[in-house]
Amino acid sequence: MSSVSGLAVRGLVALSVLLAGLSARADVPAFTLAQGADHPLSGKVWSRAEGDFVSGDAVGTAVRDARYVLLGEIHDNPDHHALQAYLLGQAASNGRRPAVVLEMIPRDRQDRIEAHFAGTPADAAGFGAAVGWSELGWPDYAIYRPILETALEAGLSVVAGDAPRADRRALAREGLESLGTETVATLSLDAPLGVAEDARLLDTLFDGHCGLMPRAALAPLVTVQRLRDATLADAMIAADGAGADGAVLIAGAGHVRADFGVPRYLAWRDATATVVTVGFVEVRADATQPQDYAAVGDGDAALYDYVWFTPGRGAERGDPCAELEKRFGKKRQEN
Repeated sequence: MSSVSGLAVRGLVALSVLLAGLSARADVPAFTLAQGADHPLSGKVWSRAEGDFVSGDAVGTAVRDARYVLLGEIHDNPDHHALQAYLLGQAASNGRRPAVVLEMIPRDRQDRIEAHFAGTPADAAGFGAAVGWSELGWPDYAIYRPILETALEAGLSVVAGDAPRADRRALAREGLESLGTETVATLSLDAPLGVAEDARLLDTLFDGHCGLMPRAALAPLVTVQRLRDATLADAMIAADGAGADGAVLIAGAGHVRADFGVPRYLAWRDATATVVTVGFVEVRADATQPQDYAAVGDGDAALYDYVWFTPGRGAERGDPCAELEKRFGKKRQEN
């Protein structure tokens, strides 16, 4: 799992040289969503280290100086992807060329990425169709396209990051034995997260399934989640080792959190590397102070180095739990 094709890292070198004179996206993008746009926190960034608000420029400086940058989104929020594109541009604005690792693409589709850019190296528009984006179940590729445009403008390699679905299914059925002892050790899946971290991961999965599955039944999914986080970290480390200047991860905010997500695996495997995490958080009408949000936490308990508050989609999402209740034919549990 740890190998990254040389083409994935070198495939855009010619384009990089051609576009070397282009500047990164210089301005923090304006929000496009209206729900919460006038909220007192919307657009503000909370820094764990400072214990206070900082500017978007300060975050840009932090990502330029980091070996690994993790940008945690809510998948269907276009403003989060615009901010990811902005910070990706900042990460590359000093001449560095980090790889762009995408949670959205399983690693067994890396060949599709390489084939697409080998034939059309500047084609961000066609990337979604080339990798089978819609069949993978993600929101419309159009809202992710600014990230790919920024990557191509800066001459960055694009790397598939997630564990293949076949591996996830086998793991859920058979446990860690399905991966083999060497892979388990390489990915640090044999390292314990900790009692509190295990409990939070289980709570997160329970809530994510709207309380419709007993906690005991979620144990295989805990292992699958750990595999996904470990594989994303592995893709970042492999890209760095293959010649990229570190890596920028585009992923859901749950993968980016400090307590049980990708940062744990990076720390186990590359302890001296600088890591910066940014969690994009939608504001809530009933929460007007940073400490009202679990992501901000209390000092060292913060889930991210930076929490960037944004508008959200609000009621237009509907109630995902209601849909799951229909599918499962049961009511949600409380614990």
